[in-house]
Amino acid sequence: MKKLVDCPNWKEYQSLNGWVMFCSAGAYGRSLTVAEAKSCCCNNQQRYKCKKLMENNVGFGLVPEIHEESFAEKTKGNREPALLPGR
Repeated sequence: MKKLVDCPNWKEYQSLNGWVMFCSAGAYGRSLTVAEAKSCCCNNQQRYKCKKLMENNVGFGLVPEIHEESFAEKTKGNREPALLPGR
């Protein structure tokens, strides 16, 4: 079956409860640079369509934030490590 959204970040599969469709970049909190967004056609119109598809199939939708190149490079290494239980 052909994917509904032609994007490397778009995932869709059939589970026991029906189809699951989501943007992996949005789901995992990844932000895209302007160049990355252009390369996968992630513009405002496409983001609206993706969000609507996710809301209709899963109940909510998350799309990635798009940042300028300089902002993405500054914050690339500034992620705090996840807190582990007992530490």
